[in-house]
Amino acid sequence: MIALAALSACLSGEREMDARFSASDHAAWMAKGSAEIAGEAFIRRPNGWLARCSGGVVQLVPASPYFREWLAIRRGGASIANASARTEEHRAALRQTQCDQNGRFRFSDLPAGKWIVITRISYEAQSDTFREDAFYVVEVETRAGEVVKAVLSNPNRI
Repeated sequence: MIALAALSACLSGEREMDARFSASDHAAWMAKGSAEIAGEAFIRRPNGWLARCSGGVVQLVPASPYFREWLAIRRGGASIANASARTEEHRAALRQTQCDQNGRFRFSDLPAGKWIVITRISYEAQSDTFREDAFYVVEVETRAGEVVKAVLSNPNRI
């Protein structure tokens, strides 16, 4: 926990990760299961209207020490050293889907476990002074045979 706080406190720049990805450490998350995550992603504009993640990519990663460190570095505003090689390493454990036009998404066939859901929502319109381009994240826990709800919105902004 202290390491996460220290990583979160870093200033921008490029950071090397301490954790190494291991497929065997992530095997339980990579297995097929009977759980689901049903969610939606949106931001509430100052006028009360919603800007949805329509068409946006939603990523689902295991809430493992590796991915927690990866996220902590990103939250701290830094980029990850050798990011393209790292992405290739952990691609098998990363799942992704797309928001529908109402900002809803679903992940199926998941094993029970803790997960981190991440998306990016951008909003800009000529008729509105409100602008937004940020990542949103929430952690959820799945159980076999159950559907858990995930909401990515203003309080979950990175």
